[in-house]
Amino acid sequence: MGSTSVSINRKVQYLAGISVSFAFTFTGAALSWPSPAIPKFRNGESNIQITDEQSSWVVALCPLGALPGCYLGQILCEGIGRRRTALAALLPGFLGALLLLFTKMPWIMCIARITIGIANGITAVVTMVYLTEIADKEIRGALGMLTQVMINGGNLVMYGVGPFVSYTALNSILLSLSVIYALLCLWIPESPYYHLKDGRIDAAKKVFMVIKGTKDEAWANEQLAIMRQHVQESMENKTTAKELLTNLRYRKALYIVAGLKILQYMTGQCAIQAYLEPIFRQSSSVSGPYVSIVYGLVQFGAGIGATFLTGYFGRRILMLISSTGVALSLTAVGIYFFLQDAYHLSPEKLTSISALPLVGVMGFNILYSVGLGNLPYILQAELFPINVKTVASSLATMIACIMNFLVTKSYQGIKDVFGHYTVFWSFASIAYFGIFFIYFFVPETKGKTLEEVQDNMKKEAVELELLNKDDIVKAKE
Repeated sequence: MGSTSVSINRKVQYLAGISVSFAFTFTGAALSWPSPAIPKFRNGESNIQITDEQSSWVVALCPLGALPGCYLGQILCEGIGRRRTALAALLPGFLGALLLLFTKMPWIMCIARITIGIANGITAVVTMVYLTEIADKEIRGALGMLTQVMINGGNLVMYGVGPFVSYTALNSILLSLSVIYALLCLWIPESPYYHLKDGRIDAAKKVFMVIKGTKDEAWANEQLAIMRQHVQESMENKTTAKELLTNLRYRKALYIVAGLKILQYMTGQCAIQAYLEPIFRQSSSVSGPYVSIVYGLVQFGAGIGATFLTGYFGRRILMLISSTGVALSLTAVGIYFFLQDAYHLSPEKLTSISALPLVGVMGFNILYSVGLGNLPYILQAELFPINVKTVASSLATMIACIMNFLVTKSYQGIKDVFGHYTVFWSFASIAYFGIFFIYFFVPETKGKTLEEVQDNMKKEAVELELLNKDDIVKAKE
């Protein structure tokens, strides 16, 4: 949507995008919290009696807690709107951070992490739906990438400040991020698509004109008519998960999003973030806390750079570059730990390649941020029509949560039994698979309105249905 003959002021789109994306700063900080927290457990600084096994549960239960959060986000998004759902995510996030601040008991810490996970699940569902619905096609990719910048900002806070403050201060920082998010989101406008879905035309027009920064009512009516037609066509179909999973028209989008989620989470980003300090403590060549700061700074800069890259390059090319770079970087880190753990290379010889873990992890950090870190979120919000968008986003995020839990929970066990190199090479193998998957299956959506993306997906679905009918007829003959 957009027109060269109409003056559009995108200030509200940018400010609303920044405000609602700030939730991911809390998400990033929550996911990275174990990196400075685990050393505090082990050296007694936190005054908490907790075993490594209990620590692994505390780490892993945050993504697992996002499962009910995703479902709750879907229900709230459809029932009370995108804006109120974004605000509602504050409550479990604030409660979980509060529990972490005051408890010394591992089982309560587990409950706190589940509660924080619920907040992250709600956020993951509503934020990208909201961003793609309010943004013009020219800036939709850049606004979508803001969430990665915010996640990286939360990571940087934990990596840069966490190792050097008390355990109480660490948890206080996490708590304050949830409050800042709530204050930022108090003013944001509702999505016009949400109003159109429920037939509130006047309300949709009002927020549409605010979001577009225009007073041209004739143009607004024209654009809303196009949007309304697509919304009505979409809403004629059922919005259940069963409809999403069984209807052929959504089949390709499901395959694409499921494949991208596997790439996004099974390449190990969350596990590497959570265990960053321990990883570098084992590779002896570098200091864990200080490398964590560098990691956070590089990640933050890469996220900002990625928002500009999306304006020049398509989704496909960025994800291809990202998947290739991630695969090579993880392979390099795995080689170092193979030589250290399995080949038992002498410390003197290891010194000559001591920079390999640092280079590999930093390379992974940068190249993950460029594509795999956030573009799957954008595509999951672009590929599905409004009638199944929140159901699809919820289901996709639930799948991601399960994979995130499996990766973070199994990391310590696989490392202890099979060696660190096995972990990194397993992540790398997923990334190598991703190169082929992206090349052959992922469509380009850059420069297209949501309506144009849906029209293209609809044409392909119709062609698929016709092919299936032909096959059935031939089989009967």
